Amino acid sequence: MNIEMNDGFNIVYAKIGDSPKNIFLEKKEEVIKFFIQKLNDIDFISINDVNIDKNKLINDNALLKNLFKNED
Repeated sequence: MNIEMNDGFNIVYAKIGDSPKNIFLEKKEEVIKFFIQKLNDIDFISINDVNIDKNKLINDNALLKNLFKNED
């Protein structure tokens, strides 16, 4: 996943059966906080028009993997 930051991060996300939502965040730290708060309730993620595999994102990141493993 190679996501470039131009002027921030445009995130489109959705839960299956719900309408997609859009949020714009300027800093990487804001994106991380957003993921920590919302990732369990998201089935589709796109950042700056790059589709993100949620499972790969979690499994490739030890901190997120431990965080979400403990919430089950």
